[in-house]
Amino acid sequence: MSLLAFHDAIPGYLEDRDDQLWVRLAVYGLQPDALYVRIEPDNEEYLVPMVADGHQGTWHFYTALIDKSQHIEQTEYLFKLVWSQGSSWLGAAGVEPHMPRNIHMYRYSHDRRLPTWSGAQVFYQVFPERFAQGDARLKPQPGEYRYLDRTDIVIKQWGDEPDPRTGGFEFFGGDLIGVYNKLDYLQQRLGVTALYLNPVFESQSSHKYDTVDYFNVDPHFGGNRALQQLIEGIHLRGMRVVLDAVINHTSALHPWFQAALAGDARQRAKYVFGVDNEYASWKNHHSLPTLDFANADVQADMITGPDSVIRHWLQAPYNIDGWRMDVIHMIGEGPGAKNNAHYVRTLRAVIKAENSEALLLGEHFFEASSWLQGDQEDCAMNYFGFGHPVRAFLAGLDIAHHPIELSATQFARWLREARARISFDHQLLQFNQLDSHDTPRFLTMVQNDRALLQVAIGFLMTYIGTPCLYYGTEIGLVGAQDPDCRRCFPWDERQWDNELLDFCQRWIGYRKAFTALSAGALIDLYAEQDAMVFARISDHEQCLIVLNRGAACELQFELNLPGSDAPWQRVDADGDLQMIGLDCQVGAPDKSLQLWSRQISANDSVAART
Repeated sequence: MSLLAFHDAIPGYLEDRDDQLWVRLAVYGLQPDALYVRIEPDNEEYLVPMVADGHQGTWHFYTALIDKSQHIEQTEYLFKLVWSQGSSWLGAAGVEPHMPRNIHMYRYSHDRRLPTWSGAQVFYQVFPERFAQGDARLKPQPGEYRYLDRTDIVIKQWGDEPDPRTGGFEFFGGDLIGVYNKLDYLQQRLGVTALYLNPVFESQSSHKYDTVDYFNVDPHFGGNRALQQLIEGIHLRGMRVVLDAVINHTSALHPWFQAALAGDARQRAKYVFGVDNEYASWKNHHSLPTLDFANADVQADMITGPDSVIRHWLQAPYNIDGWRMDVIHMIGEGPGAKNNAHYVRTLRAVIKAENSEALLLGEHFFEASSWLQGDQEDCAMNYFGFGHPVRAFLAGLDIAHHPIELSATQFARWLREARARISFDHQLLQFNQLDSHDTPRFLTMVQNDRALLQVAIGFLMTYIGTPCLYYGTEIGLVGAQDPDCRRCFPWDERQWDNELLDFCQRWIGYRKAFTALSAGALIDLYAEQDAMVFARISDHEQCLIVLNRGAACELQFELNLPGSDAPWQRVDADGDLQMIGLDCQVGAPDKSLQLWSRQISANDSVAART
């Protein structure tokens, strides 16, 4: 039995009507004898009959109302299609001949406090110490202090390569004034709309993941005034900014920990001490003692108190737009992450109380769907559902940098199964990156193959989720593992790959120009060997993306999307596209990414018929 069906939480297919959800399903071809929405409000099956709701050509539509009041935090549902000769199921991972697993049910979160602005952004990650120098007087001086009071800091010249022997305590002189001075470049030349800054608070390291003072920006970055000026400049431009919070652990030089070592019982209770002054620390790095969130003082100081770290920077005069929470999955009681979900829920409640539109972004290097069910994080750094599979498919490297072979079929399945575990709203907000301060540069991972980097950047800008470029990617910055991936941005334009910069500008522009790319559903159309084709569709436009990592080839597949039969228009493509009935033929040049689009007329819009 051939079945083509579509549903997702876009206008025209899902509508929140107070205590009810109105859902629509599109079915192509052979129509079922009966059609149901399947829900499990009390862990038992309920089948809600669907009724016919018109057609468009050979696409037929069916609708139903689901009672939201039977569900607590989110509504989970599937579609069941019944014929006399059998049945099929449609869940978030696609059509199945049997009932899908619950993790692949469609999800609609009742907590609508997801930031409405985030999914429309193109983020840019800035590692402040290496991005730009604004005031040379702020740069640490030789002999100014000893890192952890035992190691001399190392002062480097801008553009020198980082040394793995001294990476965390070598300084090049980047600061927040430098970031402020480059806002024109970021917004007007590159086109990004939001910044994510690695930690800026007082610390003796260059990376700042060992906080000494949560309420003061590092003086070598320009202090609190420099951050305030930067944020004001960002907001005046209509841009957004997210800061990095490290609350799982502090620096060993933090006053609390120093007092604990000196015998202060109240401060000692904030950490997890054993015998002989041994203490729990992040991944056994003794410079990073772990906080114990079972302690009421820790909870109040970091999250819940009126003057907590989390509240402070969300409030005037700073008014940041959100927090990226470092190792959020580790926050908890004792030496582990006991009751982690409780503290993340509390974190969410506090952030949303200060600003309902503030973003809560969690760092997870692995699968994070349990934190993305509507009651904890808005989104995660999407290593598992984007970064790792893209690296595997285009660079042939797994997470541990061991060789891996991944076909387009396997690549598409990995992506599909990852996004099927979370609601559509959360999919739109997932924080997608090719690389970061914790990974080698993507250009290095693909062995300096610029064509493959361009394929990856184009995919980043067209895939579902919020794209974020790591600083310097746009001009061809390279680098191996930390600290080599944290090289200085070379502001001498003679060192730039200007062709790559033009490419980034262009595809960032497409991301902002087509709402289907920032808010549309994703439909897999083809995935074999080296090539993958997918569509992004909204209620008024559709985009077609053709990705090829290998040699030039001709692709043929069925292209039948609900909502329009208008001809496809070339946006950025070197190949040709021909339609013969429902068969699409497209030429895919070697190592290429193509973008095609078409508009949906008001008469054809599914949303117009709701």
